[in-house]
Amino acid sequence: MERKHLLYLFSTDASASPFDINMAYDAGFHAVIPYGNVTEETGTLLIQDIIFSRGPKGAKFTALFIGGNDVDLAETIRAAAIKSMFPPFQVSVMIDPKGAYTTAAALVAKVEKALGGLSGRKAAILGGTGPVGRVAATLCAKNGCEVIVGSRSREAADRLAKGIAEKAGGKIAGAQMGTDDEKLPILKGVDVILATAKAGVEILSRSALEVLPAGKVVADVNAVPPSGVAGLKPEDDLKEIAPGIRGIGALATGVLKYDVEMEMLETIRTSKEFIVLDDGSAMDIARRRLR
Repeated sequence: MERKHLLYLFSTDASASPFDINMAYDAGFHAVIPYGNVTEETGTLLIQDIIFSRGPKGAKFTALFIGGNDVDLAETIRAAAIKSMFPPFQVSVMIDPKGAYTTAAALVAKVEKALGGLSGRKAAILGGTGPVGRVAATLCAKNGCEVIVGSRSREAADRLAKGIAEKAGGKIAGAQMGTDDEKLPILKGVDVILATAKAGVEILSRSALEVLPAGKVVADVNAVPPSGVAGLKPEDDLKEIAPGIRGIGALATGVLKYDVEMEMLETIRTSKEFIVLDDGSAMDIARRRLR
């Protein structure tokens, strides 16, 4: 009997992402089975049915993708799923909530290459409390970069910064950055500005860009007009968008993000051994591809 490659997609949201479903089919899975509103409890029950129904020989033809908008819950589901499996009943796992792990890895890897490294640098993340922002902050902090997480809410920024510092270590702080007057004193003193706000929102204005000192790299993840950074086109890749300031657009990052996610999906489909791929795995792949 020919075994089919099956991917079970657990989402913390009501519906699984069509983006991830489409990519999974393009990565070679014969079928993608989505589940919405997955919790730690329901995820554990589903995993048990998944691993036992296909038997030990079917494990290598089965994989799990964990997604959804809630990063903390996705990580809880990941931990519960791994804990509930044991040899030889183990299926490979990939976690990429809301695409944040692959997007943030591509974003940070692009900036890291542009600067020749992140260690000793300083980064500000605008819209930093969303999924991509918080993962980008974590990856930057892990690689020796001092991070300032910006938000319209100082309380939310401080809370997130504290949580990341406790888990990832590094030097990270929160700041209220809702207006240009609040942003500029901070942005003038950093090497990197990452715009990770929701789609269709300009978070860094032309007037703010024009008064920033030269030498900075600005990167945006928003491909939906208007750009998150004034004057930065999605396809720009280290183009000068203000005197001495280079910009990386959403599509320049998005191409790498796509390649990273595709490789991760293909890896969990083809691996004969039990593996778990996460933000660290995504960062490793992004760096290798940029080399």
